[in-house]
Amino acid sequence: MRGDAVDEVLKRLPHTWTAGEAEQVAQRFRDSRPAVPRRLVSRLWQYWLQQCPDELLFGDTEDDLALVLHARALGLRVPAGDLGTEDGPVARCARRARDAAECGPLFPAPVAWGPTAALAPQVRAALPSSLVRAWVAGDDQGPVEVLVAGEGIPEIRQQVVQAALTTCLRVNGLGDVESGDFVGDHIGVGLIRVTAGLSGAQASPDIPSVFRARSVTVADSASSTARGALRDFVGLLRTLAHETSLVKVVDIAYADLVTYTQGLRALAVRAAGETDRAFLRAPREADDGLVSLQPYLRTAKGHGATVGLEFSPDLFTTDAYLSVEQAHQRVLSQRLTMDARLRLDQLETEIAQLTADREAFQRATPEERRALWPATVLLVERFDEPTGRTIRLTEPEELDTEKYYEVNVPQLISMREKWARRMGELVEQLETAVHRPHAPARQVAAGRFLDAALRGVVPDESPATERAFLVWCKEVAPMLWFEWRCALRRHGIAPEDVFTPHTVLISRYLPPTADDPSLLFSHPYTLVDTARSAVLADAERGVLVVRDATDHAEPAPADATGPTAQALWEELAALADKSGVEEEFSRRFLEALRARPDGIARRMIEALQPSGPTADEADRIEGALRTAERHTSLGEGMDRALMAMRNEAFLTAQECLDGIRTEPQWQARVWLLRAIVECRTARLESREIPGLLGHQMPGTPDAALRALDEAGSADEEFTRVWLETLPEAGLDKGIRRLFQGLPRARASCKGDQLNKVSPEREYAVWLFRSAVESARLARQLDEAGEELAEHQEAVDAALAKLGRALEEILVGPYVGGSRGAAEELFEVLSGQEPPRYGRVAGR
Repeated sequence: MRGDAVDEVLKRLPHTWTAGEAEQVAQRFRDSRPAVPRRLVSRLWQYWLQQCPDELLFGDTEDDLALVLHARALGLRVPAGDLGTEDGPVARCARRARDAAECGPLFPAPVAWGPTAALAPQVRAALPSSLVRAWVAGDDQGPVEVLVAGEGIPEIRQQVVQAALTTCLRVNGLGDVESGDFVGDHIGVGLIRVTAGLSGAQASPDIPSVFRARSVTVADSASSTARGALRDFVGLLRTLAHETSLVKVVDIAYADLVTYTQGLRALAVRAAGETDRAFLRAPREADDGLVSLQPYLRTAKGHGATVGLEFSPDLFTTDAYLSVEQAHQRVLSQRLTMDARLRLDQLETEIAQLTADREAFQRATPEERRALWPATVLLVERFDEPTGRTIRLTEPEELDTEKYYEVNVPQLISMREKWARRMGELVEQLETAVHRPHAPARQVAAGRFLDAALRGVVPDESPATERAFLVWCKEVAPMLWFEWRCALRRHGIAPEDVFTPHTVLISRYLPPTADDPSLLFSHPYTLVDTARSAVLADAERGVLVVRDATDHAEPAPADATGPTAQALWEELAALADKSGVEEEFSRRFLEALRARPDGIARRMIEALQPSGPTADEADRIEGALRTAERHTSLGEGMDRALMAMRNEAFLTAQECLDGIRTEPQWQARVWLLRAIVECRTARLESREIPGLLGHQMPGTPDAALRALDEAGSADEEFTRVWLETLPEAGLDKGIRRLFQGLPRARASCKGDQLNKVSPEREYAVWLFRSAVESARLARQLDEAGEELAEHQEAVDAALAKLGRALEEILVGPYVGGSRGAAEELFEVLSGQEPPRYGRVAGR
């Protein structure tokens, strides 16, 4: 029966098939393995359950088990195979699917990776290492490829993965569609490879495979930009290396990488041609060897150049996988794009505001400037170039207004315009990569999760992603392990020669585009360290075999002999008291850490971490905090009231103002802000408020009039001048005037001589508490964000889940750096931009 005839059979319901037709469909299943499409599996599975559930469908245990595994991997209902249930052929196959010898993990059981392994001189590149090592391959024009090995600690891992994904999407947003649709980058657990691609006639690694290697990824005109994106990624790695010492960056020549790759290819070809001999490439003794990611090359003729399998891309269409992909895209790809878009919007808004303010100041006469603008400008924020973010200053800076508009504002505008152009390019690149027909973001995600499922590791992204991945992995991993065992058995390759602690699975997934079908290939690759790895080329083994120290790693014995941690620590302490022993101390410290990592690390933490405060000290800290809260009540209370009013939380704004306790000279400003709040509470338009308050016209709310009376009683002169200039200045400048000259946190902390609290101690306690609260609120917002099921979730449902965290951050007693992000998130969710009146000049 021809292929098109089988397709016609598959269009009919299984109960209408004849025995001959069923046999032909079953043969199609055998021929298609392991890339069996869902439609074929579903029809054949229905036929087995409906027509012959009491006998084996194929009469061959491997194919029957394969059908059960494929059905489960593709989301079909399959019996669990628990003991004590029915004992038919289907149930027996389901029980066999739980047999570790056939369907269990292919990779050796992982060992705990602690300081001993991370610092071991025998290992430089290891997937589970807590130290991140990066090899940057470059040429005269800049970096071409970056290989990052090691999981790293969570804080480092999060930054590196996000930066790698951003770089990958940027490069693929520049890519030349005609050069190939497969994405060659890999962002996995413990291993990342990102390439800038090549343009022109430059040499590229000769990596054979059943798919096109991405030798040309970007057009000539975009080559420098792609390398620039990769250069940004390398810059982050170098910064982390400099600041934390938990990342190490090594530069290698791209030509050396190409030469080594071609040398391995020649070694495999030679072994395939000389079957009576085996060839060993021993590791070098030098420590400056390169580390590269290489495919498992075949050493037997007639079976292709590399080890690899084609699977059905329908694995990525099941409900279980779509849940994984949605959670992943929400946490990484979509969040990166949204963050870049929000930064661009913020920059454009600030540019427009600064430009308008400067033009208004230049148009004004000297008399108008004196009447409408204060003599000085209070700078409370600065723009950080590397991150493109606005950072709030701990201590405000006062600057002459004329100098501010003539010197500072043009510089601020120019700086923001430069970053806006860069952010605009980033947004365009990310949007292009996400929405291209071949979906680079989906390709990278598919490769990440398929590799993790085969290796039995869990990507560290978010709780939602982890939960969805574990559900999908439970369904699909047994089928992947089984098919790989069958394929290696057919080719006479031992699984332990391919699946090692330094192996990853690089996948090439191409979603369906236009008339082209989707494709999915999976190839094992290995880390090869020329200074640490031994490479064996033997025709009898059928594949290049790579071995290094991680293949022999074992858990550290609990009863290790040798000096105790305490003894080693005392020796180090004695050595540290001597002079001129820096190099010896470093060597001895690493030796002690390798010998007793747990004990030495524990004593190091004890030495570095201060002891907790005593009861008396705790009371003094609490007293200093109460003093700081009282002294900072004015500035912080008015800040929170203004923020609450902008977000139309008028009751909260009133409560913030009610809680302010300050000297009489500042009380007038509190009451004047209260008058504005009362007008907004009465739903008066912002443009009407200056005239109503300035002239105390009919229609002014009674509560606002009472607030004006209280302000006049506290400071008659300031209140009179403020009300006279308010109608002409407008609400925005009027609010600025209320905040002008207010004592901020540093100036407000005056200490308390009665309770022996110095101003420095009071300010330090306040700063520490604010930092702790900011971190707590940021974490609370992040945890609340994980509860969002979909990025299309209704606004009211999203606000209900995020509301408490947003409220605390926006108008809570400790407002800090996370408030800006929360305000942006509130705008995105609500679709409304709160009024911008009251921004202090210079912010």
